[in-house]
Amino acid sequence: MNISHAGMTLTSMDIKQLYKETILEHNRNPRNYQTPESYTHKSEGLNAICGDQVFVFITVKDGVIEKIHFDGESCAISTASASIMTEFIEGKTIEQAQALFKDFCLLMDRKGGVDSIESLEGVNALAGVKNFPARIKSATLCWHAMNAALIGEETTTTE
Repeated sequence: MNISHAGMTLTSMDIKQLYKETILEHNRNPRNYQTPESYTHKSEGLNAICGDQVFVFITVKDGVIEKIHFDGESCAISTASASIMTEFIEGKTIEQAQALFKDFCLLMDRKGGVDSIESLEGVNALAGVKNFPARIKSATLCWHAMNAALIGEETTTTE
């Protein structure tokens, strides 16, 4: 399997290494990990199977996501995915964020046969999660919570 990342063609071995490095870095140093003092949208994501609980806090102004944070207790993959998501989604419109949510779900679908989606850019590094089917829900939890917050749902699950 080869995919393109940052203008380079990556082999399966490169993809596995990129995935590992990305997960480890974002788990050790999660970006936007905090409960902000103010926000306009919030949702809680629950993954009952593994016990992950993620809160996503979004500040929207004029249809654009100005700030996005997360908090909660979750595994390394869930934490890393949330960190990556917050960096990637900030500055996008609500419509763009919802389209990217759909693209991420397609990327994480094991039956879809998709290894990379251009719109997801560096988020494609998380495609390696599909090698661990039990962890897909951990990776998608924060994305479901982000989408739920944008449509006004207080809680969501990956079930």
